[in-house]
Amino acid sequence: MLMIMSCIRGLESFEEGARCPSPQTLRDRLQLDGEWLAHFHSSMFTLAESLVRIYARWKWYISIDETYTPFFGKRKKLNKELLSQGFGKFVFGYRAKTPGATGSFCFLVVSLCCWKIRIPIAIKMMAVGEPYEPWLKPLLKKLLKLVSKAIILADRGFGKATWFYLMMEDIDALYVVRIPLRKKKNKKKVQRGNSSFQYWMTDQKTKEKALITVFVARDKEKKKYYLASNFEGKSGKWLLAIYMNRWDLENIFKDSDRVLLPTSSRQPQMRLFCMVASFFLFALWQFSRKFNKVKWSLRNFVKRIIAALCILLRRSISPIGEITFSPP
Repeated sequence: MLMIMSCIRGLESFEEGARCPSPQTLRDRLQLDGEWLAHFHSSMFTLAESLVRIYARWKWYISIDETYTPFFGKRKKLNKELLSQGFGKFVFGYRAKTPGATGSFCFLVVSLCCWKIRIPIAIKMMAVGEPYEPWLKPLLKKLLKLVSKAIILADRGFGKATWFYLMMEDIDALYVVRIPLRKKKNKKKVQRGNSSFQYWMTDQKTKEKALITVFVARDKEKKKYYLASNFEGKSGKWLLAIYMNRWDLENIFKDSDRVLLPTSSRQPQMRLFCMVASFFLFALWQFSRKFNKVKWSLRNFVKRIIAALCILLRRSISPIGEITFSPP
């Protein structure tokens, strides 16, 4: 739209006015083989260390969830191309309820939150069929060394996985996880009015077993929640109040979307870069709001970052959004 406005004002044709590639073309030309992801993780952990000291009296939560970005195109064809390039399959069949989508890219995200601040501490782009535990386990151990009393929160996707409870036991972590209730004998226990019960969960592939304690809770609207937890002496209502803090991670996803770095790129690295950049700017914005007198909105904060980068690179932005060269 800005290019069209520029062409109209300068009485130029579209061919004459197109002085630069489209934003998508610029994104596709980025070289993404560096250490930017490792730098993001180290930066977020350094930020977390400072904030944990500042808010040492607050209760901290570690939330785990997946987020998906839609893919439009030939999913199987792209997966074959990625396999031939040595990357693996990255396009899932899940369509994320997006009209026209043929699949999606999956990102596993871990956040560290308290009532005062929300930190997107780590992110990994998942390949189809890739196990979560090898990446999650050392990360959670590291976070629990930083915040030993943090409670781990996760949704039903993890609540139905035996390996998740075995991992929680192995790292000695407190957790509250929403769990789907499928077995008839467990449903009958709820119908009889049991507020909590135990059962053995078995992994169908590995045959490993985990003893799960399930609590039944109801919110103000009488909606039932089934929560698995290793807390002792707590009610379902108390656990539900703890579990609701998982929405901090959902809100990180929503707020990061406001940074407006969408991409339709077929490159997994480009998808990951845009997601990481959104999380990074969101984290910086929160830090700025906590310790600066001026409370910028997220969009204005991003605009200020862009303006600062332009000054650093000796560029300027015209009133209609054109980036021009400024002599030193």
